[in-house]
Amino acid sequence: MGILFTVLSCKKEIGPQNLIDDSLGSGSLLVLNEGNFGFGNASISRLNPNSGEIENNQYRLINGVSIGDVLQSAKRYRNQYYFVVNNSGKIVVTDTNLVFQREILGFNSPRYIEFYGNTAYVTDLKQKAVYKVDLSTHSIVSEIPAQGWTEDVILNNSELLVLDRGDYLTNSDSNWVYVIDPALGSKTDSLKLGVNPNSMQLDNAGNLWVLTSGNTGTEFSSLTQYDLITKSILFQFVFTSGGNPSNLSFSTENDRLYFINNSIFSIHSSGTESSPSEFYQNQNENFYGLNVIGRRIFVFDAKNYNQIGDVNIFKLGGEKLKKVSSSHIPSMVIK
Repeated sequence: MGILFTVLSCKKEIGPQNLIDDSLGSGSLLVLNEGNFGFGNASISRLNPNSGEIENNQYRLINGVSIGDVLQSAKRYRNQYYFVVNNSGKIVVTDTNLVFQREILGFNSPRYIEFYGNTAYVTDLKQKAVYKVDLSTHSIVSEIPAQGWTEDVILNNSELLVLDRGDYLTNSDSNWVYVIDPALGSKTDSLKLGVNPNSMQLDNAGNLWVLTSGNTGTEFSSLTQYDLITKSILFQFVFTSGGNPSNLSFSTENDRLYFINNSIFSIHSSGTESSPSEFYQNQNENFYGLNVIGRRIFVFDAKNYNQIGDVNIFKLGGEKLKKVSSSHIPSMVIK
């Protein structure tokens, strides 16, 4: 998602926006609003997924300052939130009420975070590495070398899976998923992928699904299911008609994968469906993010990156429940 701040910054460097004052919310979910690159207007909203009630600018209201520049991702761990703020090169740690506790500094361009015991692992757009962070000292203690831009990171039993996208500006070659032993902090295995993978998910059977963007003129985009033990391909769909599928997400409730390819598409993880089917047809939205929590699918419309964006809430079966406005460039919901 946040790669647009590098490649398409002409669209997102609109200028600082005035944030509307709101009340403190009590919704069970947090909406991450990325904000415009370079202007420090990232924000957090609280959302009630059932009623659709949303309260914006929660971090600013509680702490009196902005969280930083480009809120890329976040995760809750041990009753704390860890907010990865990409262009600020930091991780902001709060309690569950969003009260600031500390910052972890020293990152180049951090993307996603995963935890193992008293250690966090953080991927990075530009560092060609995965950072290992000691949660006792709140500091970076080492780096695990990578080929290039490291993106998604998933804890799979006692192993970490890290998606390597290659050089973030010029990638045109095959890329990898690295297997990392989090106790040792080192790579133990790898899985070769197609060109420019952008997102990955584990299904209920423990198989890995990867979306690749391909490379114009040499390789189509694809959706591939891998057996992580044999490293073999179990299923593959190639987007020969074009498009740029992204934002792969998985529902443990109905064993289906969902992703954006202008519209929203879905496919069952069993491999019994030969191709993805349209879940929701785009109606002039600019879909920028998608994720599934419980029995709800959240799809984010960034509009023109200057306007206030929308959060679209769907049932797993396709019924659209709500559309609510959050703030600038909404991209993710977390518990």
